[in-house]
Amino acid sequence: MVEDIVNLEWEFFQQVHHIDGRASCQDDFETFYLQRKSQFEAFDEDVQKACLRDLEVAKQVGRNPVMEKYAYMMESTDPQYYQQIQDSLPEVDQQKRDLIDAICEMEVTMREDMNQKYPYLLSQARLTHSYQDEKDDTSFETYLRGELMTYSDETLYLYGQMVVNMVKNGENLIENILLHTVKAYGYSSLEEANNFMKDSEKR
Repeated sequence: MVEDIVNLEWEFFQQVHHIDGRASCQDDFETFYLQRKSQFEAFDEDVQKACLRDLEVAKQVGRNPVMEKYAYMMESTDPQYYQQIQDSLPEVDQQKRDLIDAICEMEVTMREDMNQKYPYLLSQARLTHSYQDEKDDTSFETYLRGELMTYSDETLYLYGQMVVNMVKNGENLIENILLHTVKAYGYSSLEEANNFMKDSEKR
């Protein structure tokens, strides 16, 4: 199922047209595959199913949720351009935005914990907060918000329940995603990956 999700996302990603032309990452399937697969592997199965269903429906009706995700991000990274395109995007009502904000708040806290726990590893990742956004530098928070805006109401609810349950159980979704990611790159643990990055900085 995760394979199906990633392959559909890649198909949508190939159809994204950046204002400055095709991005180099659109020709790097291996990195895209490892990053996105690691994310979805950390999700509960019901959330995976819902994400796949969203993508299949989008394809049927001619929408491109990957394009929409990047467009929604521009509300923070390029507000002037976003004003020109926002009317062409599916409207996100205030109730949905409030739910997304609540989820983002929980996940930003998770990310901040990881920044403290694995500082050298996380120094290679996106900046954490939306207030750090620049036109060509999208933060973790803004990327997450853009992605969640493309989710259907049902998928967003299931995703939110997953995150809340993790908070209640003392789990960290970002840590789970990172663990899948570093293992995909050949590390045995987050500690090993963090120490490798630390040693690399000394060279």
